[in-house]
This record gives sequence, C-alpha cells and structure tokens, in this order.
Amino acid sequence: MPETLSDAIGRAAFRRLFRTGRAVSIRELASDLGRPVEEVEVAVVELEGAGRIRLDAGGRVMGAAGLNVEPDRHRIEIAGRGFWTWCAWDLLGIFGALRADGVGRSVSPWSGTPLEVRFRHGRPGPGSLVVFRPDDAHRERCRNLYLDWCSNSNLFESPRAARAWSEQRGLRGRVLGLEEAADLARGRWEPLTEGLCGRS
Repeated sequence: MPETLSDAIGRAAFRRLFRTGRAVSIRELASDLGRPVEEVEVAVVELEGAGRIRLDAGGRVMGAAGLNVEPDRHRIEIAGRGFWTWCAWDLLGIFGALRADGVGRSVSPWSGTPLEVRFRHGRPGPGSLVVFRPDDAHRERCRNLYLDWCSNSNLFESPRAARAWSEQRGLRGRVLGLEEAADLARGRWEPLTEGLCGRS
C-alpha cells in the first residue's frame, strides 16, 4: 500500500525531531519530502487538527508520531538525550523500536505517584507497573488522537489502580504488563526508526 502524504510527513517529522532535538519548520519537512511547501503546510494543519502533529507557537512541528521536543505527558531519556511522549504506548514503542537504553518517567493519573521505567536494549526492566490501553473502538471514535486517545493511555503503579481509573472514566481497554505492552507497541514505531540510535 503506497505511503500517504500524511504518513510521510509523520515519518519525516519524527526522524528530524529525534535527530535534532528541536522543532521542525514546514520548509525543512518539505525539503526532506521533496514536496511543495504549500502542499506540506496544508497537510500539517489537517494533521494538527486530527491530533497527529503538535505545533509550537511559531507553527513549527514540535511533536509527531508520539515524540515531542517540548514538555508533554511523559518524559524519556535515550542515550543521555531528553524527549517527551504523548502517551505510555508511545513511550514503550519508541524505546522498543530503537532498541535503546534509557529511562521513562511518568505520573500515575490515579494517585499522582511518580513512576519510572528503566530500559535496556529497548526492553523494560522488571517491576509491577502496568499500562492501560484504550480499545481500538475508542481510537476509531476519536476526533483528535492527542486529546482523546493519548490522554487515556497511561502508566499505573498496579493493575488495580489502572482498573479503578479506567472504570471511573467509563473507558474500555486492556491492562497490560510492561513486557507484553512493549512487544505490542514496538512494531508501530519500527518503520520510523530504522537507522536511528541503536537501529541498524
């Protein structure tokens, strides 16, 4: 299936954000893609409206495919470099696809407890933390991926906390251990990360 312009923009933006650690201009994206600036600009505005791209105050892309270069919900440190992610699924998938060492930090939305996951070669270390992942039907109903889906995919200190939080919000989904979640999430980011960091 041919890559759409939206998919190409997301991939190019993610890779530039990771390589440079700074927001990406529309002109830079257009250059990377070999497409007219105006065409890329129209597509980026549509992607932002759908919550698939995050723009800064200057109209530059500061987030794509769950990776942010400005503070957001979850903090990640990869090879001594700091980024943020939109949701817990992004955190696990990005580390896994990169086969990276580092640490991910978040806060339980149930209790406010600070949470930390250490990664070795993209695998989360042992521990009792879990991920709540909203079901696919919820994702399909989302008008804005960032606001409606990513905000509901979080790390928790225990399965009990994850279930209590999701039930309180009327959310359907799965509570997953970190290893299982990492295995499932990794494939989403592998096409974006080839040649970056630990990937060959």
